[in-house]
Amino acid sequence: MVTRIGLPRALAYLAPAIAIVLAFYLYPIVFTVPVSVMRWDGVSRMSFAGLSNFRSLFSSGEFMQALANTFVWILIATFVHTPLGLLMALVLHRKPRGWAAFRTLFFLPNILSAASLALLWYFLLNPTVGPADALLRLAGAPGLARSWLAMPGTALVATALPFALYIGFTMLIFLAQITVIPPEYYEASQIDGASPFQQDLFVTIPLIRRAAVINILLNTAFCLKMVEYPLIMTSGGPANATTTLSLFMLDEMTRARSFGLTMASGLVMILCGGVLMALVLGLQRLADRRWG
Repeated sequence: MVTRIGLPRALAYLAPAIAIVLAFYLYPIVFTVPVSVMRWDGVSRMSFAGLSNFRSLFSSGEFMQALANTFVWILIATFVHTPLGLLMALVLHRKPRGWAAFRTLFFLPNILSAASLALLWYFLLNPTVGPADALLRLAGAPGLARSWLAMPGTALVATALPFALYIGFTMLIFLAQITVIPPEYYEASQIDGASPFQQDLFVTIPLIRRAAVINILLNTAFCLKMVEYPLIMTSGGPANATTTLSLFMLDEMTRARSFGLTMASGLVMILCGGVLMALVLGLQRLADRRWG
């Protein structure tokens, strides 16, 4: 039996959580707005700068490169990471031999910190002692061996490689949605002569659109705040080829001590995240109207 409680008592229960959200989430976001139009080094008195911080940002090649790199991360997460997680979920949903062990194995990297994975991949891709180039030479392809993290053409993709190890979380979200699909749908499609591939294409995938939206939003948020991989693996180099928005903000805050510029770039990040979220949710609504 469910017992109803009054609003004051409910607020008393929720007070600790509300206080944490206000102090550590809402307040920093609100604080970003006024500081973004100020000149401030974190110590001296603030002075009004107007929109000069934003003009400095969008005239800065380093910031524009960081913005472009972040969108490359988002594209990789949306069109590579999420589809691979879906593919793994569709395969494991068929429960092949050893499927439970593979599900656990795919999820295990998610319990590791991003810093530890970045250090691991830094070693793997090291041109001197790393096994990646050594294996290419053993395979008879020494021309493919290179300094993956030191070349502008390969550094960005190389720093994004560890992200693939987090694919297990995306897979589990898809699996959770697939398991609630009524089995009658598959039985009816099987009677109609649908193959397993056709069942996945015309039954499973249309019914897990919301799981796809959740994964895209979570992966986009992960990419927007990505700092560990480029910081540890390349320090944003070479020539800012791997600098992300979060790493740019960290550099401006710790190296240049330009807190106004940092807050302005943070506000741009928040706006980018809001626009992307609205775009994804808008596409979901259009899909819902078309396919129900």
